[in-house]
Amino acid sequence: MHRCQGKDIIGGVYTVEQSKGGNSRLLTIIIIVISTAGVLYFGYKAVQDNTRKDEENPFEYNIERFKKSDSSLHHYTEVKRIELEFLKSYAIAVDAADNIFVSGDRSVVQFDQSGSLKNTIDTAEPVRCLAADKNGDLYLGMMDHIEVYSPDGSRKTVWEPLGEKAIITSLALSGNEVYAADAGNRVVWKYGKSGKILAKIGEKNAEKGTPGYVIPSPYFDVCVDSDGFLWAANTGRHSLENYNSEGSIRSFWGEYSMAVEGFSGCCNPSHFVILDDGSFVTSEKGIARVKVYNRIGKLISVVAGPDKFYEGTVGLDLAKDSQNRIYVLDPKLNAVRIFEK
Repeated sequence: MHRCQGKDIIGGVYTVEQSKGGNSRLLTIIIIVISTAGVLYFGYKAVQDNTRKDEENPFEYNIERFKKSDSSLHHYTEVKRIELEFLKSYAIAVDAADNIFVSGDRSVVQFDQSGSLKNTIDTAEPVRCLAADKNGDLYLGMMDHIEVYSPDGSRKTVWEPLGEKAIITSLALSGNEVYAADAGNRVVWKYGKSGKILAKIGEKNAEKGTPGYVIPSPYFDVCVDSDGFLWAANTGRHSLENYNSEGSIRSFWGEYSMAVEGFSGCCNPSHFVILDDGSFVTSEKGIARVKVYNRIGKLISVVAGPDKFYEGTVGLDLAKDSQNRIYVLDPKLNAVRIFEK
């Protein structure tokens, strides 16, 4: 016994082995008794014997269980593949006549619905994103600028570069307007079809209630819905945001989760497209998967789960045709994969 500042302290350490179901553990019991005004305090510590090495580690980083999803959510079937000959593919678009455009290396190739090659457009640098107009014009997003090509593949105009920081990752067309997602400057540029910049959307602005884009990597997608409203993937916030014509947020949805209902990793969804009924098709990297959500962000279907992709697949760009078939550009497989409900 030791006396300290008017308190009686009694201490002891005891080790007891317990056995239950063939699994032993050592209990190291530390007893400390402090007597102060008639109140006694006890403490003990249990230390697990580590002789059973085959037990599951609850702290192990394991994402395998998140790669599985309820089979009742799988409503799509892969109905066709178009093989590509690129060393590196970048983007896909489908026009109003269901022609398929894919960019890769330093060219853009055009296929018809049967998968037959119709045309090849050679470019001076890689085309990182593209969009097809109703009149057949093709808008090509290079690293820092946009180029416009006619239906026959001849270049019509080259727009002014956006500066050294620019990384154009996505294009969307709506009437006489062109939207360009710029991952480097973390904004969406709104152009007229003459190439004149009309607005800059998405900068942090408390008055407009705009939180600003968090873009940790060069995956930053935009799309326009059937009502003409802009949607943008705020990938660092794991959400899709909807803007009015003035650049203020109308609504948003999305949550961070490794479960199938959410978006995980540093920056997802990496790509998305909006179907005619207003539902969203999204793709992810990290856990590669393609899913469908309804217009208010509720998961309704898994198009393709992680088991349908090679490990490490990224850059699953998306498009849809007039029949709402879903087109997935799979860079690892080097193919366009077409899914049908």
